[in-house]
Amino acid sequence: MMNDDDYKILSLLYEEKSLTKTAQKLFISQPSLSYRIRKIEEEFGTKIIHKIGNQIKFTSEGEKLVRFSNKILYDLQLLKMEMHNMQEGLKGNIKIGANTNFAIYNMPELVKAYAEKYPHVYINMSSGWSIEVLEHIENNDIDIGIVTGEYNWTSEKVLLKEDPLVIIHYKPIVLHKLPETYRIVYQSHQNYNTVIELENSISRASNVWWNERFKTPPKNIMQADKIEICKKFVQKEMGYSIVPKSCILENDSFYVKALKSKNGHPFMRNTWLLYKENRVNKEILDFIEFVKKYYEI
Repeated sequence: MMNDDDYKILSLLYEEKSLTKTAQKLFISQPSLSYRIRKIEEEFGTKIIHKIGNQIKFTSEGEKLVRFSNKILYDLQLLKMEMHNMQEGLKGNIKIGANTNFAIYNMPELVKAYAEKYPHVYINMSSGWSIEVLEHIENNDIDIGIVTGEYNWTSEKVLLKEDPLVIIHYKPIVLHKLPETYRIVYQSHQNYNTVIELENSISRASNVWWNERFKTPPKNIMQADKIEICKKFVQKEMGYSIVPKSCILENDSFYVKALKSKNGHPFMRNTWLLYKENRVNKEILDFIEFVKKYYEI
């Protein structure tokens, strides 16, 4: 049966792509390493690596074992941290995944306020695109997910806030002059989730708004996958950008104008807190109730 050392071997070998380097880092002989790999292959009845010259290439079965090994090692490390925290007097642990923008602009103050009331609960927080957060909570990798946009979630959810989209510029905003002005586009990085994320993206809402008003396309000068980057380029007077209002800080010196349809309705981005009722314990329930009060829900 595979053990902790085998998980480490597969994880490190996948990273190094070299038997020699892996053996050196694990402080074992290369024959011992090769023996362990053969035993793993015998256990699963399949080849997991091929040697090409001095390089190691993993088979598809081998890559699956690596992913499994990485998860086991991660969960084991997390368990050790939780056990240590319990010994240090912490009474609970909450795993939270949040949309990157919410994590940057909202979570620090929210978690600080929560920690002042519940100082003995350990918060394990990760961030990413909303669709990635959704996948993590569906796979039970996290207890609570905070996403922006509309997704097909069939379990429990709480609407935290409605965030209007706004135009930011380094000079006064004149709408009819925007077709002549450069735009810095905020768009998520390209990955296998791009199609799903695009349906909930700021870029999509911006294009709907634009097509209502103008017949010519916008003068997009560049694209960035972080709102902070877009803001920096606007500050450098390269053009305007369209971002959530919550991402504008008190010390930002932008001209700001709300993005509204021709009927006067603002373009909003909903932020949701997601959780599964069958995975709620006292610490998670306390956090959810605290967040509701925090946002006056």
